[in-house]
Amino acid sequence: MLKKKLYFIWYEGKYILSGTSEDENIRNTPRQGYGICEIAAWLATDLPTGINSVNIWINNLTDLEHSRAPDGMFGVGNAHWVLITGDYVFIGTEYVEQQQVLINKKQLLYVLEKYKACLECIYKDPYNPPEPIDVELVAEGQEAIDIYNGLPNSHLVPYAC
Repeated sequence: MLKKKLYFIWYEGKYILSGTSEDENIRNTPRQGYGICEIAAWLATDLPTGINSVNIWINNLTDLEHSRAPDGMFGVGNAHWVLITGDYVFIGTEYVEQQQVLINKKQLLYVLEKYKACLECIYKDPYNPPEPIDVELVAEGQEAIDIYNGLPNSHLVPYAC
């Protein structure tokens, strides 16, 4: 398992999620790698209504059979791919080749619950951010694609890094 952290960064009067700390230059390779950056980007852009969006994803993950995509193919496109097979969730993008991640479904539920708890609180002090969220990834980059594609009944990621 790859141990990472999601940070809350003050930006334009509110906290946003990031896979990098505030002292990192975003033009450089992220210290934690690109996988955690993909998780942050997915949460920030594909869960736009905050708590409501998080609740939808929690419900989808806990009751996949009755979700809007019971086969586990939640999204395929340039921005973010979300594919679920068994206990694994693949989240990736075609925009940044290295920004592919494989995470255990239980771990993603943990991240969503922590993110929801932060959204429910009102953080308005730029000097007092929410605590970072600890995240354990299975793999990132090409390794995430290879492992996911090797799962029985996976949806297969057709692009390669």
